[in-house]
Order: sequence, then structure tokens, then C-alpha cells
Amino acid sequence: MSQLKNFINEIHRRSLWQVLAIYIAVAWVVLQAVEVLTSSYGLPAWFPALAAALLLMGLPFVLATAFVQEGAPGIRRSDPTLLPETSDPILAAAPAGLSHESQGVRSVFNWRNAILIGAALFAIWGVISTIWLFTGFRGLVVKAEAADLFEAKDAVVVADFENSTDQPALGLAVTEAVITDLDQSEYVTVVERSELAEVLERMRLPDTTSLSADIAVEVAQREGYPVVVSGSVTPLGNGYQISARIIEATTGDVAVRLRETAMDEAEVIPAVERLARLTRRHLGESLTSLQRSQPLPNVTTASLEALELYSQGRALLRRGDAASAIPLMERAVRVDTAFASAYRGLSVAYSNVGNTGAGQTNAEKAFRHADRLVDLERYMTGGTYHSWRRQLDSATYYYQRVLDREPENFVAVNNLGDLYERMGRYEDALRLYRISVDIDPTSLTGHLNMASAAATLSEYAVAESAMVVMRERFPGAFATNYFEFSLAQYTGDFDQARAGARLTADMPSPVYNTWGYWLLTGAEGTRGHIDAALAFADTSMRMATEAGSLLPLYLALQTVEHIALAAGQPERITPFLEPVFSAVADDPSPTFKHLGLAFIAQGQALTGELNEARATLARMDSLAASGDFRPYGAGERVRALIALLEERPEESLEYLNRSRAADFSVRFRGERLLRGDAYAALGQLAEAAAQYDTLTISYELDFRDVGIYGPLKALAHERAGAVYLALGDSATAARHLAAFAELWNDADPALQPRVESAVRTLALLAGEGN
Repeated sequence: MSQLKNFINEIHRRSLWQVLAIYIAVAWVVLQAVEVLTSSYGLPAWFPALAAALLLMGLPFVLATAFVQEGAPGIRRSDPTLLPETSDPILAAAPAGLSHESQGVRSVFNWRNAILIGAALFAIWGVISTIWLFTGFRGLVVKAEAADLFEAKDAVVVADFENSTDQPALGLAVTEAVITDLDQSEYVTVVERSELAEVLERMRLPDTTSLSADIAVEVAQREGYPVVVSGSVTPLGNGYQISARIIEATTGDVAVRLRETAMDEAEVIPAVERLARLTRRHLGESLTSLQRSQPLPNVTTASLEALELYSQGRALLRRGDAASAIPLMERAVRVDTAFASAYRGLSVAYSNVGNTGAGQTNAEKAFRHADRLVDLERYMTGGTYHSWRRQLDSATYYYQRVLDREPENFVAVNNLGDLYERMGRYEDALRLYRISVDIDPTSLTGHLNMASAAATLSEYAVAESAMVVMRERFPGAFATNYFEFSLAQYTGDFDQARAGARLTADMPSPVYNTWGYWLLTGAEGTRGHIDAALAFADTSMRMATEAGSLLPLYLALQTVEHIALAAGQPERITPFLEPVFSAVADDPSPTFKHLGLAFIAQGQALTGELNEARATLARMDSLAASGDFRPYGAGERVRALIALLEERPEESLEYLNRSRAADFSVRFRGERLLRGDAYAALGQLAEAAAQYDTLTISYELDFRDVGIYGPLKALAHERAGAVYLALGDSATAARHLAAFAELWNDADPALQPRVESAVRTLALLAGEGN
């Protein structure tokens, strides 16, 4: 205790407190200066953080120096009697009470060294900062001259750039390029031209009016937008000078003038990118935010205008708005009819809205132009083409070739993950989706796909974290609403599932509405609300037909078949077959035509029209023989269903094994139910129970198909309960029957006798347990 007391007294005796106070004061002044520089020049947050860390590193040395310079504990340097007689010149020169060792320590911990170390640390800070700034942001380390006019998320009106060159389209192309780059920012919001139509009407101007700088300023003044960006393109020797002005809307005064030069037409795009980024910088956007921005895509096209349109469309695709991306990419391929990457983008966009015919057609157009592409684009095009033909092994090869060259190619990583998910390799898919989110955290697609694979693997914490991001960054997007439904349906929150489906059905786009009504079909079918479900299915199929979106049409039929099967009302399938018959006849995609025919054949078999089902299967076989695509295993599942209906369960299982092989060993929802029924028919009850179980849990039930297999869940619980009772496992039987009764507790009146039967059985089992 005495040693501790002496130590405390020693601290009080020394000047450590004064040194600490001085050091803190100096550090505060330094940090304030760094903070002023950071805010003035938009430097990243780690600039002051690094300075603070260096100051903390220096503090222990300063305190140690102060401690050592005071001398040994209990010794006062002013006491001459403590200096021993010695002939050693070093000891003779040393302060009283210091040994050789103490003198050595004092030679290290002195104020001169402290100052040198401080200077060295800040030299390190300066070198790191300078390298970072001038290697990544040359020309952007400027004071934000227009930052006082603008706040984060404020809107900017971009005027049409004046064009003094002999290329009429160049001014429009530069304007679109500037809009595209500004629109990439999370700091700046660009006013869409479509939003200005009403303003121009109030100004008594036609909506075709060119948005000159003067008109743009008046628009901004009327609507309260703080800033206008205008500019011009002028000839400069063999190249061009591209100028921009940031105009304060309230006064019409030019706040900042900027210019960049392009030596030739090929240099126009980089010059526009530099100009737009410098504009964002002067509006106050930080350099860190600018670092996250993406340049125009490196794809093959002779047209700058087409490239800009494609870039805008691709950005919309990544935000999950395929419907809005389609017209932009359609314009791009009209400008450049050999623009392979734009055709590939259209293929993806049409696929995302369910228009399988247009998706297939554009994939083929892209592939026809693949010979004019550089390697990476050619590989990407090959991946898309073979994906449509369900040649998933070939598509995997092409995307892997891309990643061999560009490991952080977002599209290739994401698409390869999608292929793995379609092949049942869910762990591999989730791994790639995590990487895709790290590569581009601003993409809705990456978060959606990561959630899909995570939920399929029952990793709900991961799926829910993705949901949080989607709600915050992409509220109201189709994929966000779809995900709200799917995750809720997956986890059994059926009220939330219905709400998510309704959000999709009420979106202001007929393309998305058809998907919303399909989701409502699955939501109501899961709860045994058969009449409501089939009414929603009818609406979905009608809207899908009008929109030309054949995939939701086919999926709606399959969902209706599962609902009718679960309800024991197969006759209700018949009215839904005709719309799909008509659509299949016109479907240009052999892969999806084959799938649509399989759903028709399944409906025919369920309604007892077995000869018609066999005739449809013959059409499928003919199509598969003549087409360059890998057929789904759906045809084998229909044959398995027919065999089971004709009391040939062994043959049914053989067909199901072929089906699984054709589907890359993926266990499809209908296949699981059929396999359980076949085992039950053979008296192999344990095997039947295991198959029914897989339909009642979420694990490895494809998340994206939750609207389809949801209606089978109640039926699987009911049949599992009966099988487990026959096996003598009363506890497991009771669990399944209770889940069945809960799912259908308010089902349609026609289904209530089955619910009441399950409740009575539960009561009997409970009595036996007592």
C-alpha cells in the first residue's frame, strides 16, 4: 500500500498534469485545423481520424519524457549533496541522483526527441494524405465554391448543353452524360425531365421546348430548386472544349465556371466524367463519395448517345427497376442496332418482368453480334445466351472466364450466383452474393439475391439484414415489395405477406401489378381461401396476357394447380388452361414454351384428361428434339403424376428420379409431394413422411418460388400427420395436424370439414396422452 501511495505522490509532485493539459490544448488546435481543411475541401472522414490516432500515439512518449526529465523518484535535481564524487566525465555531467542507466534513458526521452517524433508522425500523415488525394482525385482537391448554395439531396436542374460543333447529336449526348454522372451521386438529385412537363405547361411552353439555361433558371426559381447546371460544347482544334456553369437559381448568377478538353471524340466521355465529378465536388460532395461513383460502362458501341442510354438503363436495373430500364435500352439499340451489351441488358430486363419471349429474342440478338466484341463482353453475352437455353453448365463456364480476368465484375459474380442457385448450389450462391454486395453495396439486385439464397438456407438473420437495407435504400421498389411478401410467407407471418403482395399489386405499373396479383394468389391459397385465391389468379393471368409477361402467366397456372390439388377441387383448374394454351402458341422462347406446355399437361392430368396430357407431352418431346436447349424436368414430373394416377407408383418414382437429374438434382416442390404420395402408395411410410416433411419446412425450398409452393404446405402437413399416425408417432402426427389446422383455421367453408377432422384427431391424441 505504501508503494502505491508513494507512486501517487510522485505523480502529483511531477509536472505531468501541466504537460498533459498543454498537450491536449495543442492537440485540440491541430484537430480543429484538420477539421476545417476536411470540411472546406470535402476530404474523407479518415483524415481527422488519422490525425487523432497519431496524436494519441505521441501522447505516451510525451508523458514518459516529462516523467524522465523530472529525475528519479524522491530525488530533487537541485540538491547538490546527492552528487557523488567521481572521475567519470559522463557521471560528472549528469544531474544529481542519476546513474549511467538513468542518463541513458534521459538521452532517449528528451524534449528534442519528442518534437522530432511528433514531426515524423505528421510527416507520415501528410505523405499518406497526399498520395491518396493526388493519385485518386487529381484536380478534385478544390474548395467547394458552390457548397453554400446546396445541401445534400437537393435537386439540380440540368439545362441542355449548347452545341457549336458540326455534330448535331453531340450536345444532347453530353447533356445526357452529365445527367448520368450526376445521377450516380447519393449527394445530388437530378430533376427528371418528365417532372418538368407541368412546369413548362404553366409557363405556356410546349413540352418539347429545349431547356436552355435561361428557361432552366426560371424553372428552378418557380419550383424552388437551388442550382442549375448548364454548359456548352465547342470545337477546339481537332478536339472539343466542354464547359459547365453552376448557376445560383435565385439570382441567376454564375457561381462556378468549369471546363475540360477532349483531344478527339474518343476523349469526350472521360472529359464529361471529369467535368461532372468536378461539378459534384463544387456542390459540396465529398471525395470519398466521388470515389464510389462508377464511370460509363466499358462496352462496345460506336455511339456515345447509345452508351449513355445503356448506362442509364443499367443503373435502373441495378436499382431493381427493370420496367423503367427497358425503354432506355430499347432506344440504345435503335441508335446502334449492333449494340450487343444493350441487347443483353434488354434480355435481363425483360426476364425480370417476366416477358420471356422478348428476353429470349434479345439474348439471341446479343449473341449474333458477339463476334465484334472484346473477350469480356463476349463471355458475358455467352453466359446470358446459354442461361436462356438452360444450358447452365455452359453459362457457368462463360461467367467464370469473366471472373478469371475481373474478379470484382459485379454482373458476372451476381449472375454466377444466380446460376448456382438454379442448380441447387445454395451455399455457393450465397457466398457469391455476399461478394457482389461488397463490390457494389448500392445495387438492389445484390441485396435481393443474397436474401434469396440466405432464406433458402434458413439463414433468416442474413435475409432480414438485407431486408433492412432494401427498405432504407429502395423503399417502394418492386423487389423490395416482393421481398416483403416472400420473407413473411417464408417465416409464417401471413398478414405481413398479404400486405407485401398488396403493395406490389398496387404499384403504378401494369408489368409489376401482374406479379402482385400472383403473389396474392399464393398468399390466399396458403390459408385455404380458395375462392379469393382463384379470383386473384384470374386477374393476374389477364394482366399478364395484356402486358405480354408470359412467365407470371405460367406461374399463375402452376399455383392454381397446387391450390386446386390442396383443396381437392381439380375441376377448378380447367378455366385457367385456355389462356396459357393461347400464350404458349406465340411464345418465341423454346425453353419457356416447353415449361408452359408442362404446366398445361399437369393441369390436364389433375383434371383427369390423361389422353390430352399425353398429347401435350408429345408436343414437349418434339420441341425438345428440335430445339437447342436443355429441357426442364417438368415433363418427367407430369409422367410421374400420370403413373401415380394410374396406380403405378414404382414407375412414378422412376420418372421422378429422371426429373431430378434433368433439374441438376434440385428438389422441386411438386416433385416432393409426388414422391411422398408414391412412397405412401407403396406402403413405405417412413420415406413418405420424410418427403412430406421437406414441404413443411423452409430449408432448401427455393425462396423465389414461395408463392407457388405455399399452397402445398397445408396439404403436406395434413398428409404427414396421417402417415405419422400410421407409423405410431403420435407426437409428430399431432405437430403436423396442429400446423395444418392453424394454416386453414379460417379456410373456405368447403374445406372446414377437413380442419374439424384434424382438430378431433388432435383432441383424441391429447386424451391418449393424458
